[in-house]
Amino acid sequence: MRLTVRLDKDVYTVALVLARSEQISVAEAINRLVRRGLEQRSSAALGQRRKNAAVGFPTSAGKRLITSQDVERVDREDDEKFEGR
Repeated sequence: MRLTVRLDKDVYTVALVLARSEQISVAEAINRLVRRGLEQRSSAALGQRRKNAAVGFPTSAGKRLITSQDVERVDREDDEKFEGR
């Protein structure tokens, strides 16, 4: 796809250096840089999801959230059942 864009000078310099060092076009260098950025972002997002899953409790989308009041109510009910024995 052909597209005209205006790059910041530092971004263009990085693309130009990459293009020259790997003997590719500037367009190909920009494609590689964008893909690297996308891969890093995807990897970081996956790592964050894994990190959250490892340290948190699993959740179910669309299910009602259990609050501290719910826990207190169940605790009271259990106490009442135990006292009634």
